[in-house]
Amino acid sequence: MEQSVPVIPLRPLTFGELLDAAVLLLRANARLLLIAAFVLAVCEQAVLFPLRSAAGVQGTTDLFDAATDTGLWWLVFCCGLTTEGIVLVLLGGLTGAAVGPALLGTPAPARELLRRWGRRAPALIGLALLVGLILLPSAVVALPWIYFFGAIGLAAPALVVDRVAPGPALARSLTLAPVGLRGVAIRLGGYGGWAAIRVAIGLGTAALLDVFVPDSSTAAQIVTMVVWVLANTVVYAALACIDAVLYLETRMRIEGLDVAVGRSRRLGHPVDLAHTALLGAVRR
Repeated sequence: MEQSVPVIPLRPLTFGELLDAAVLLLRANARLLLIAAFVLAVCEQAVLFPLRSAAGVQGTTDLFDAATDTGLWWLVFCCGLTTEGIVLVLLGGLTGAAVGPALLGTPAPARELLRRWGRRAPALIGLALLVGLILLPSAVVALPWIYFFGAIGLAAPALVVDRVAPGPALARSLTLAPVGLRGVAIRLGGYGGWAAIRVAIGLGTAALLDVFVPDSSTAAQIVTMVVWVLANTVVYAALACIDAVLYLETRMRIEGLDVAVGRSRRLGHPVDLAHTALLGAVRR
């Protein structure tokens, strides 16, 4: 396959360069990633809607309502945090399949990315369950969720790029992301920025509905759900791209992946990102 300009520079990146690379990865695979993110966002709302209804949470913004039982509201909110992590794992399988070719300048077509995702689908589902088991209890306690959400973001790309099982993929993320807390901080920073945008969208939607549909009718529930799904579609696709780029960038920074890839190319050897780092220099 003819090489093109790599989407990801073959060197450790600054924070701004990492975000730029994530945007380029999203643009290069926009149709596939946005469609997949939309489907997952719809499935997430389908799971959460009955929980919100049973708890008396109005709308889909998860914003606290004084008329709602505090304990039930908190449990529903924690379920939302957990489903977000699960969605990012499943979507991270696609971005993980796309990020390697993007680094090497040999972008793969959507059909090939779906084929690679399909081969790893059982393992990704297993990883998603592991992530859910970690995030839900840590979210209930609150503070541990902040660390674990940031530390497990590299697991899905690791599972696809390194072709490992769910357990080793999760262990790899928990080993790489906490180094200097850089990976944790970048993932939390990306999530926090997008979360602020979504909260603003939720508040704006709620304010408009209070004016035009003041009775909290089913129509209001549907409108807010649609708005939330559309917002999450873009958010999830962007965050999954950040996770994938961050994984390879972290390997370049810590394991010398860029050095190993360059060496393999100079020697005329095929580049296999799953094993290349074993030959690379280690950076600290």
